[in-house]
Amino acid sequence: MDRKPETVTIHRFIVVLVFIFFAFEQAFADGKEEKTPYDGKPLWEFGVGAFSGWLPDYPAAGQNTVRTIAVPVPIYRGEIWRVGGEENRGAVSGRFVNKDRYEFDVSLSGAFPVDSGSNNARRDMPDLDFLFGIGPQLIFKLINEPGHRKLNLNLQARAVYSTDFSSIDSRGYVFNPKLNYTRKHVTDLDLKVFTSVGPIFATEKLMDYFYQVDPEFVRPTRPAYDADAGYLGSNMTLGVSKRFNNRFRLMLGTRLGIHTGATNDDSPLFKDELNVSVFSAFIWSIYQSEELAR
Repeated sequence: MDRKPETVTIHRFIVVLVFIFFAFEQAFADGKEEKTPYDGKPLWEFGVGAFSGWLPDYPAAGQNTVRTIAVPVPIYRGEIWRVGGEENRGAVSGRFVNKDRYEFDVSLSGAFPVDSGSNNARRDMPDLDFLFGIGPQLIFKLINEPGHRKLNLNLQARAVYSTDFSSIDSRGYVFNPKLNYTRKHVTDLDLKVFTSVGPIFATEKLMDYFYQVDPEFVRPTRPAYDADAGYLGSNMTLGVSKRFNNRFRLMLGTRLGIHTGATNDDSPLFKDELNVSVFSAFIWSIYQSEELAR
């Protein structure tokens, strides 16, 4: 069976990303490698945490929903595998290469499900299940001052899947290049500031999931629509976190989703060119290892 052109394009991108990595690796193979110092954080931690946010139901949605979740929080800061503990990364990531100037890793992320019965535009349509994505990213370290500030260019591609926890369905691919900036020890409050900005491009499968209207779901205010692959929108995130001691951390942030000029802005499910999110989270670390992370 022939693959769709946009799927082939994303596959080619992943191949090119890997090729760029190896070319970059070769270019700096003879350079001096500085050892990464211990950062003073435990190798592993276990605690509890909570997240609460006022979030758009989906990209370019006309409605936001308050989402709150409390969960056990494992954190692991291995030299390759990492779980939690870092802003602007996936919940789980594998750093297969970590150099002074660049990294190459695979990361995992997720998004909340949506009850279509509570969304005016999607009423009587299928719910949007829990989404998760996994894929490689090449990170160029434009500014790398550990313990002070960092500016990274992330070239990230992910395969996206949906699940209702009884089955898993493929929803295509996304490409999300973005700039990530973090700065520590800001003001007398000793805050950590993090921000990111970047566009998102998606294949037709994911666009269909958000914006397509099949004939059986047509209503007087919701005509049939066939979604296309292309530009999904851009996200700008700004947040701050504060460690009150070595066991308790609080985070506050906001995200602006800009969907002006998106490929499917004529879909009846595309309701707002600007989406605003606000969120907060805390982590209380109960158990910590004596061994420090590198």
